[in-house]
Amino acid sequence: MSTDLCVPTGSGTVRGFCDDRGVIHWRGVPFGFVPQRFRPAEPLAVAGDLDATHWGPVSWQAPPYLEKKLTTLLPGVVESEQCLNLNVWSRSYGDGRPRPVLVWIHPGRNTCGAGAQPRIDHWTVAAQHEVVVVSGNYRLGPWGWLHLGLLDDRFTGTTNLGVRDQVLLLRWVRENIGAFGGDPDNVTLFGNSAGSSNVSTLFGVPKARGLFHRAAVYSGNAEQPTTAAEAVEFAEDFLRSAPPLAGGPAGLAGLSNVELRYMHRQLLRKGQVHYRPVIDGELIPKAPLDSVREGLIADVPLLVSVTSNEARWHDLVSDTEIDRLYAALPATDPSLTHDEKIDVVSRHVFIDPARRLLDAAAVTGTCWAQVFDYHATTSLTAADPRIKGRAMHTCDIESLFCDLASGTDTDRAVAAVEQGALVALATDGRPGWGPYDSEKPVARWVGPAPRTGALPTP
Repeated sequence: MSTDLCVPTGSGTVRGFCDDRGVIHWRGVPFGFVPQRFRPAEPLAVAGDLDATHWGPVSWQAPPYLEKKLTTLLPGVVESEQCLNLNVWSRSYGDGRPRPVLVWIHPGRNTCGAGAQPRIDHWTVAAQHEVVVVSGNYRLGPWGWLHLGLLDDRFTGTTNLGVRDQVLLLRWVRENIGAFGGDPDNVTLFGNSAGSSNVSTLFGVPKARGLFHRAAVYSGNAEQPTTAAEAVEFAEDFLRSAPPLAGGPAGLAGLSNVELRYMHRQLLRKGQVHYRPVIDGELIPKAPLDSVREGLIADVPLLVSVTSNEARWHDLVSDTEIDRLYAALPATDPSLTHDEKIDVVSRHVFIDPARRLLDAAAVTGTCWAQVFDYHATTSLTAADPRIKGRAMHTCDIESLFCDLASGTDTDRAVAAVEQGALVALATDGRPGWGPYDSEKPVARWVGPAPRTGALPTP
């Protein structure tokens, strides 16, 4: 293995490897250390040589039913509370020409997933475009989203640990990515589903200012941060699912990870999973949507994307899941068909929040709307009769990270458009079509025949 693949960082020299397509991989590079459970992570203060040719540990996983079916880990990867590591892919290292940097925040409802997982092939983007790609882990489930600081003064400053992990990752990128061929002054933050929602949350985090310069959010919800009262209620529910604890919330620190996951699953069976950021008045001072409207990211070009049939993926849970979700909406019509209910749920959970984010961003900045309207033949769910080939939630990931040498001609053509818009945003600050206008709200539809049209409505 060539010494040319050794890169100095603030926490030591990391050694990667080059694949047969000329992409250099650095895997499992630590960017933070968790000194104690339920405490903020710290930058690594150690120095030394690191073999970055293997995946690092990932956060303990606690997936709900559907994510458990669709989210798997790479072979041999272990779960650990010391999970704060990242991966870098580049084929531009060493030529002295800094490339745009793409930083991926992974999906998984803040309960599962990782910076590297099957069928999300980050290396393909680095192989096919002049960019450097970064992905990383953050703490999930109760390990990162329990907000005990709202219950117990002994945990002051410990809210939003998962978000703090993401800020720490971005600081590492700012300080080190230049050594990997990336431009620290041109970082595009992007994510899908919960990862996208976390990106939107970072729009309202003052400590993240200057750590990213462009952003793309795919099928997320900028309104996910909860109130302190709601977060306290969930934390108390979590504690009630525990065995009697000496010391109240502090007693959770003495439980095993398996016991914490069992407590999580007890709540999951009751439908009470609530791992969301909290507006704590400190890290997140106000609703991120308000921060966007007030111009906190006015200088950050923003791409907001949804799929055309988001809620279709709930059909993978059961035939009645959409009925349950639809019945919980403020106003319902019992005469609607199953497909019509899917459209209404899609609009309520994804489309309308995307429109509100676009409207807020357009007040002081520049943004673009996109609708993904395709289901690649290479997808695990492409042939599932329940999906009917529709563009359900997260199916755009398949095209976003598609190897342009695989799949059908249409798969490759759609993926080229999807990736091209992201890379153009990262490179030039524009995805390739006209910006969003609240008075004339149109979007770019990505599919076999790309077009301009309105955002989906029931």
